[in-house]
Amino acid sequence: MLHATWHHTVLAMLSVLIAQPTMAQSYPSRPIRVIVPLAPGGSADVGGRLVGDKVSQALGQPVLVESRPGGGGTVGVNFVAKSAPDGYTLVIGPAGAMSINVSLAKLPYDPVKDLAPISGMTRSTLFIVTSPSGPIGSVKDLLAQAKSKPGALNFGTPGIATAQHLAGELLKFMTGIDMVHVPFKGSSDAVTAVMGGQIQIAIVGPAGIAPQVRAGKLRVIAGTDTRRAPGLADAPTVAEAGVPGYTAGGWLSFFAPAGTPGEIVARLNAEIVRALKMPDVTERIVASGEIPDPTTPDELGRFVRSEIDKWAKVIKNSGIRIE
Repeated sequence: MLHATWHHTVLAMLSVLIAQPTMAQSYPSRPIRVIVPLAPGGSADVGGRLVGDKVSQALGQPVLVESRPGGGGTVGVNFVAKSAPDGYTLVIGPAGAMSINVSLAKLPYDPVKDLAPISGMTRSTLFIVTSPSGPIGSVKDLLAQAKSKPGALNFGTPGIATAQHLAGELLKFMTGIDMVHVPFKGSSDAVTAVMGGQIQIAIVGPAGIAPQVRAGKLRVIAGTDTRRAPGLADAPTVAEAGVPGYTAGGWLSFFAPAGTPGEIVARLNAEIVRALKMPDVTERIVASGEIPDPTTPDELGRFVRSEIDKWAKVIKNSGIRIE
């Protein structure tokens, strides 16, 4: 009886091993769903449809982009984490839901254990802005002023625990300066406060600041990503401006449920990377202020783990809490 049980177990294991390559070879045989866990019309939605159209053409099956917003992206990410690992349900995971929120709240999924990285999609730079009439003209000026008068410098952002807020806290953490966070209801309010002299600096996204910069009403002293931002390439990165190793900002990447066969992940990676490198796709992403970010699955996995570790330290050090 024991021998028969063992025999059936071996046969079952062999059938699984044989079935996986067969599944990968026939994949995809039906439409692929890509869950966007953020509001429709945003960069995740637009980028997902742009890349999805190219992947659909290559694979010969529709790629259907579906919005499931809520919880800062955690609702949609959790839906995919709990889906069948067959390559037919993917998610465009945002930085918050994949690397920041895990240190702010108890999540119903583990970003590392429950999801399989496929490829990066885009990265977005944040900007440290000041008034052109103010005394801060560079990151070095900012650091010098903050060190000479601890706690006297205010930095505005669109709110508590936003990427912009965390970018400011990371700067404090890495340089030892003391700045006071001033949360606003949105980036435009923070920018208005800077231009009006109510606060010395603001950390904001790219939306709407270029016209103010061109009009001489706003000064960009640095971008927060590792690469200079399209459209505002004159602005150095924070790392270039005197804080080596500094990097912050938004990012969006493709993930599948953990346990998705490696052959399927590899095929999806190849098509997503190919799409992101197409000139028309690159042009549209750059025009929107984003930076294309094709990666290997291993590169994305390492990046997510490093981001989780980094923000955990920053959040603990700053004492950030969300209600």
